[in-house]
Amino acid sequence: MSSQYGECIKLLREVLERLEAIEGELDLIKEELRELRGQGITQPRQQSRSQQLGGGLLKAINNNLFLDTRDVMAKRLLKRLLDEGKVVLLRDETTNREVTTTKEIIRKLLSKLPISINEIDKLSDREYELLTILNRLGYVLLRDNKYVVSEAAKEFI
Repeated sequence: MSSQYGECIKLLREVLERLEAIEGELDLIKEELRELRGQGITQPRQQSRSQQLGGGLLKAINNNLFLDTRDVMAKRLLKRLLDEGKVVLLRDETTNREVTTTKEIIRKLLSKLPISINEIDKLSDREYELLTILNRLGYVLLRDNKYVVSEAAKEFI
């Protein structure tokens, strides 16, 4: 009986992954259609439409603070968002992991610094995990038992 549940869960995950990939492809198609139609459209209107690109993926990133790129099914959409500067890629060689997040999420986390290691429980688990990644990448430093912003992190501030 539990094997049937496991199989159902596996199939549901596959369906969700496929839906996410389809959503990403549809976002790309919509954006390309808008670009083709909108040669004479004013700039503010184009900005609001381009903000819709990748809405589902951006929402998932905002809800989770970051996503492992292995979990993102819409790879072309992710690449496009990276090219447009809407998301950033953090490659952690130490853990052989690559995550994507936004500059705004990093900025919010960095605004909470400096923070003592004794006060680290004020951060959520996801915030702490992102802080750890930023620390390994040199954007955050541990000095005198406090996490502080490094010079390299100025690009996010």
